Amino acid sequence: MRRHEEDSLNVIVFAEDSLSRHGLAAILDMDPAIVAVLVETPAQLTKEKTVNADVLVWDMGWDFSAHDSTEVWETVTDLVEDGLPVIAMLPDDDSPGTARQMGVAGILPRGVKAHQLLAALYAVAEGLSVTDPSLATPLWMSSAPSQQSIPEPLTPRELEVLSLLAEGLTNRAIGLQLGISENTAKFHVQAVLTKLDVSSRTEAVVLATRLGLLTL
Repeated sequence: MRRHEEDSLNVIVFAEDSLSRHGLAAILDMDPAIVAVLVETPAQLTKEKTVNADVLVWDMGWDFSAHDSTEVWETVTDLVEDGLPVIAMLPDDDSPGTARQMGVAGILPRGVKAHQLLAALYAVAEGLSVTDPSLATPLWMSSAPSQQSIPEPLTPRELEVLSLLAEGLTNRAIGLQLGISENTAKFHVQAVLTKLDVSSRTEAVVLATRLGLLTL
């Protein structure tokens, strides 16, 4: 695990496209614990900027070939080898093969939802790997852990609650979303924590991501 500070998450956003770069920054600003640094060229990924980083978000752009330069590949590969978790954001129809070969920690589509990106950031910062199902091959998905990895499987309702936990909803908000009382929602949340053998919502989301119970 690379994370430097418990109360903050230092993220570098590497994107050549200005609109994409600032769009990602706006998403990260939704979480007050995230401190984002924006860069647009490999030359800006200096040791001074990356030494305290917890995660690098790399927007590979709509045109994959536009990023196929030796300098970009070598820079990102060096950062991966230095232990910096990298999330590669690919166009929806692009192959994740090259990014996976580079050893990136996360592979997400460029159109990923805000809460999914935020959950993935915390997951890879904790040393986990995340691949969106839309970019995963059947072999990759079939080899992923599942509910069989926990002693007592989660019920369909508990899986619903788990997905809402990943979105950061409170017990009251979960109750409203599912049409149940706040106390019932609290009961389901506690059941999820108990079955996953964790003590916090964050731990539940991180573990569920590793087990393949959450679609990020």
